[in-house]
Amino acid sequence: MNQEYFTVELASAIDLGVPLDNMGAVAQFDVQSVCIVPGIAEFWHGVVNYKGSLLWVLDIDRFFDLEIQSDKSPQKMTAVVLKGEESINPKKVAIVTQQLKGILTIEQSSLKPIANNVSPQLRECCFAIAQAESQTTYIIDSTALLQQLHQKSMLLSV
Repeated sequence: MNQEYFTVELASAIDLGVPLDNMGAVAQFDVQSVCIVPGIAEFWHGVVNYKGSLLWVLDIDRFFDLEIQSDKSPQKMTAVVLKGEESINPKKVAIVTQQLKGILTIEQSSLKPIANNVSPQLRECCFAIAQAESQTTYIIDSTALLQQLHQKSMLLSV
């Protein structure tokens, strides 16, 4: 069975595949429009007004504790809005990306387990990797990522 994923490249040069079912939209924000919230975990850029609601903006490279390959400080942030399962977790979060790559169709049987030598956070929030044309794509588990973000953010406020 084939599954489609929207792929993005992070600042750490790692590709992530977001299941299309959990893909909200692609958004672009001026850096100045992101409001920093004091006292939150350092992996959050802050919040923005997105279609009349507050949307948390995630520095996923920092959350996954990945080494950033680019020193560029852009004036605009491009993000993929990730949404949880409506019945389980209706929350949304904007994942800042370096580059949008497009849709990747993957045969589910070709997915491979994630190696132990990658970041523990990355391993906890992704369920598999896909190899396509010498590029490795980490397939994100949206529910696991949203749960991890909630847990890590709650630990900070206690």
